[in-house]
Amino acid sequence: MEMKRRWGMAIDLDRCTGCGACALACAQENNMPIFEDDSDSPKRVVFLDLMKVTNDRDAQYPNVAVCYIPKMCQQCEGNDPKNPHPPCVSVCPVVATDVGDDGIVSQIWSRCIGCRYCQAACPYDARTFNWWKPKYESSFKKSLNPDVSIASRGTVVKCQFCSHIWKRERDKAASRGEIDINAVTYTPACVAACPTGAMLFGDLNDPDSDLNKLLKKEKARKFRLVHTIDRKDEKRQEELRRIKHFANPKVYYLSSKAWIKDMMRFK
Repeated sequence: MEMKRRWGMAIDLDRCTGCGACALACAQENNMPIFEDDSDSPKRVVFLDLMKVTNDRDAQYPNVAVCYIPKMCQQCEGNDPKNPHPPCVSVCPVVATDVGDDGIVSQIWSRCIGCRYCQAACPYDARTFNWWKPKYESSFKKSLNPDVSIASRGTVVKCQFCSHIWKRERDKAASRGEIDINAVTYTPACVAACPTGAMLFGDLNDPDSDLNKLLKKEKARKFRLVHTIDRKDEKRQEELRRIKHFANPKVYYLSSKAWIKDMMRFK
């Protein structure tokens, strides 16, 4: 049966408190290893990174404003949503990363050869390289998720919108005799864990989905993530416009704060 879903996400930054529950749930659900020294940020193994940004580095209290941005794989689909081809998929020589029928950019740990081309091609720095062999000691082993394989040293890993949860729900439906896979819905771990309801997950192909209704309602507040740029740097702006059209991410952010949108969005 053909998959008609096209999963996407919206994150309301005005609701996000930076509590980190989404990042913790993501790490637990996806068997993220804990290393002795996790302060070396380039070598940290995370799928969801909670970025902290401020309105002005030189601002003094009470004029300082802070925003927390949950950043994971933006699930790009390229210029043609009907034939998605994001930047990372374009460069992988062994097809360890691909786009499924549901629009999710997958990553197969066992097929990855560690060339890191995908990591270099990703405009959102959403992929992580396993520099060390993952270790799970003592009682931590008992908490490992059997639905997620453990990536070995020398492989690239990333967020997959917890697609294994969808497969789990699909199998449950099949056991009940329900064969329509498009009727199967699910919620990623980060969305389920958010205590303020700042994250919403849904089907972008369904005009009646809660996600599409929210994006339509919040048209003035929505934007998609890009790198911070100098507004006077016209060459850099044009370069990022090309990246935006090429990447075409399916993760939307919402905010009423002008300084956040001016810093991070394309119109």
